[in-house]
Amino acid sequence: MLELQERPQETEAQPPAMALPRRGHLDPFELCLLLAFTAFSLWVLALDLWQVVFNGQIWTGTDGLYVVDQMQYVAWIREASHHLLASNLWVLRDTPADYFQPGIVISGGLTALGIAPWLTLLLWKPVAVVAFFFVAREFVNRSIEGVWARRAALALALFFGSFTIVFGDVSVLGDLFPGFLSWGYVFGLIALAAIVGALLAYDRARATRRLTWRPGLLGALAGLLHPWNAELLILLVVLAELVLLLPRTSLAQIRGRLALPALTVALSGIPLLYYLILGRTDLSWRLARDASKHAFPLWSIVLAILPLLLPALLAMRKRRAPGFLPVATRVWVFGAFLLYLVSGTAAGATPLHAFQGITIPLSVLAVQWVHGREWSRMWRPQLTTTTVVAALTIPANAFLLDFARVTAAPSTDNANFIDRNERAALRFLEHDPDPGGVLSRSYMGEVIPATTGRRTLVGDCLWSEPNCYVRIQAASDLFQGSLEPEDARQFVLQSGARFVLADCGVHTDLTPVLAPLSVSVRRFGCATVYELGSPSRPEGPLAESPADAALRVTRG
Repeated sequence: MLELQERPQETEAQPPAMALPRRGHLDPFELCLLLAFTAFSLWVLALDLWQVVFNGQIWTGTDGLYVVDQMQYVAWIREASHHLLASNLWVLRDTPADYFQPGIVISGGLTALGIAPWLTLLLWKPVAVVAFFFVAREFVNRSIEGVWARRAALALALFFGSFTIVFGDVSVLGDLFPGFLSWGYVFGLIALAAIVGALLAYDRARATRRLTWRPGLLGALAGLLHPWNAELLILLVVLAELVLLLPRTSLAQIRGRLALPALTVALSGIPLLYYLILGRTDLSWRLARDASKHAFPLWSIVLAILPLLLPALLAMRKRRAPGFLPVATRVWVFGAFLLYLVSGTAAGATPLHAFQGITIPLSVLAVQWVHGREWSRMWRPQLTTTTVVAALTIPANAFLLDFARVTAAPSTDNANFIDRNERAALRFLEHDPDPGGVLSRSYMGEVIPATTGRRTLVGDCLWSEPNCYVRIQAASDLFQGSLEPEDARQFVLQSGARFVLADCGVHTDLTPVLAPLSVSVRRFGCATVYELGSPSRPEGPLAESPADAALRVTRG
């Protein structure tokens, strides 16, 4: 399967021994992997630019398959450029600006200097790709001996993918691909790189009996960027230390080993405490946490990782090498399952994130198991290994690339690309001096906060809560002309919006309906902006008082 450590005594049938590259220097194979990983990360961006250059499409600056996620980051960046901290712009009531994220703040500073918010998000892509590649390489090099064994493990860590059943269809799980995270989820990829770097720094410090802040600071960075990664790091440190310390009989020896894990856990836990407070004090964050819980089946994840999971479990039966990193590699697999279970409870959210980065420990363990089987004596080991690695990487990645090609292409109600008249309407809303939020279909609501800095009634069902789908249907009924004129006006008044944006997919003229409320009507080809009088506070089912929202959550 994946074996390839060269033996000291070679026969003519074996390849010549290969010297390992000096620390920090890439050999040609590693350089090719880095270039391939970079090319993969640029795939969606290249597809978008192709549409702009050759098809004249109007691009909103997204770099992923799911526009709502990308626009969430861009909206926060726009907010940070003015207020440092970000608030929830996907509701029409006032929300506190209390979200701090260092990457968002840095991008916000660049935006304040005049760089477009979407571009300041894209600038993190090379940071994420390079950081993850080099920490994954270092993790593999510290865990495995032998040039070809390391090459196999690194290729699998970067590109492993397998098919599974996703809601009844044969597909792949994007969260399990590090390259998928580079498609707009760069902060998640940087956070993943940070915890791998933290494990490496922790291993070095523990081996030399030094107390260092570095693992904890990397854990804190990961926690601020993507809290699931800090949770995983804490789990790995605690579980690994328990495995390493519990066999000791001397209580003094155990006490002497507590300083480093305690410091690392404490620093990594500070951002988690911040998110805990945010979820209790900010209604939007509490509702978003509840909305992000999903019932994604665990068996589907297991099926996706099974080709590496089986040899990895077999490797765990062998006597482990001494040291923190080999133990952490083993407990990582169990830690991911544990974090998945915790994330599905009231204490967490988005359980699938627990398996981000799982290809690193699985690849290392799988290669170690094959190495232990002494398969280097098999016929043409390099060719066999290359074939197996190719089978475990190329088909699933090709499927994901094609899925991205289809998903990212211009399509109806996909705000990756919009009509030039819709862009003109958004620019008007961005530059109009009158304050106030916007009522639109959810299609436009996805991009309004990011492109105009204004609040919107609905657009992101993590943040347009409570009753997100009720809002979507109500807005759809309005723009389809399904409401009686009086009901339509009452809905618009209750929303608290200052502007109503009818995009190019709306074929109902709302001018007669909104005439009693509007003070101006501006047409931009197929898009229209209605400016209303002074907006009222949201009322009725759209009223978002903390008491009402908390009651809905309890009942839900």
